[in-house]
Amino acid sequence: MSNISEFERGKPIKTHQAIIEAKERYENLIKNTVVMEDVDAVRVEMARAFLGDLKEIYKNFVAGL
Repeated sequence: MSNISEFERGKPIKTHQAIIEAKERYENLIKNTVVMEDVDAVRVEMARAFLGDLKEIYKNFVAGL
């Protein structure tokens, strides 16, 4: 297993930034969507599911897996 500082030096910066930006986008969508209709509720639930997946991907990314 790589030393964390070795991983930090060589990790793909653009991939890391893309994950962070997507995570923030879904967090904002969840936070700012007012559920008025079923469509809104579905949108929020899908965003929550995507956000959960992104958090797992990010955790693996940071761990260097």
